Amino acid sequence: MTLPLSQRRAEKVGVAQIRIHQQAGRSTAVLGSFVAADKLLKSWAGDMCDRSECAFEIRYLDGSRVSGLYPMWQKTTTRQSLGAYVRRVLEQMDGRAAFQVAADTGPDRFLERYEVEDFA
Repeated sequence: MTLPLSQRRAEKVGVAQIRIHQQAGRSTAVLGSFVAADKLLKSWAGDMCDRSECAFEIRYLDGSRVSGLYPMWQKTTTRQSLGAYVRRVLEQMDGRAAFQVAADTGPDRFLERYEVEDFA
């Protein structure tokens, strides 16, 4: 049985690569999933004692990109995933100011079209 076009959920554009740069440790990693990025960020957070940030760039399969700074120090006991962080910032009013998002895609439209976690 095939669903009518109006009931099909549009498939989101997937991640091609996630690049994370840690200035303090002078380290850069290129990963293929949010799960891998979260494991790396958790590992790096254990090694960092200050309130530094890691620069990230998420490149999508269609060439679109989103980039920003991920806070390594977080006051909650469970570390917020990179995908959840991106979603939260884009949902806020200042999402465009906080991240570099494709010029033709506003924050709301971006979340509709692009993956921000591995298992949406």
